[in-house]
Amino acid sequence: MRKWTSLGLAIAATAMATTQVAAQQASPSWNGFYAGLNAGGMFGNTSGSVPGPGGPAGFSGTGSGFVGGGQAGYNYLLGPVVLGGEIDFQGSTFAAGVNGGGAFGPFSTTERMPWFSTMRARVGYAVGSVMPYLTGGAVWGQRSIDGPISASANYWTWTAGGGIEGFITERWSMKAEYLYMGTPSTSLLPGSNETASNNLVRVGVNYHF
Repeated sequence: MRKWTSLGLAIAATAMATTQVAAQQASPSWNGFYAGLNAGGMFGNTSGSVPGPGGPAGFSGTGSGFVGGGQAGYNYLLGPVVLGGEIDFQGSTFAAGVNGGGAFGPFSTTERMPWFSTMRARVGYAVGSVMPYLTGGAVWGQRSIDGPISASANYWTWTAGGGIEGFITERWSMKAEYLYMGTPSTSLLPGSNETASNNLVRVGVNYHF
């Protein structure tokens, strides 16, 4: 809990600093291509059931990890409205302990998410050098489990969230962002009925070409 509190404070401080610095800059154009780097953390949970010979076995788990990667996108300025698209690729240390039990006895395994990529639309409203925005789209990634049961598979899901971005120089901007990710299309355990969600908080920098 302490590390997530520290991460939240860091993101809040970044957003405040971005807003304050950006307000001092001349209003640059949001139009065009950009690319950059980001880092943050992810936490989530999963639960469900697996069919068994004597009835279903329930399972649940929670986990967290650090996330880092790069992003690229394009903005189109339509008056004060900023329309655009962004794609990113993330490496992750996310790990969750998953425990369950049922007719065939208790079990314990570890879920990991070594990488994922998001492909999202962004809609923002530029107030000079600062732009709050909403974003949403698709997630493509990989999940694996190891322990008594081992498996690995790619998955699709959806994501939605928002953030704030602001210029700190003529070409460089900083952002703070939150994304919610829904249940993956591939179940954690083969044949299971699963519900899962992940929350991603991160800060980043972009260079505007």
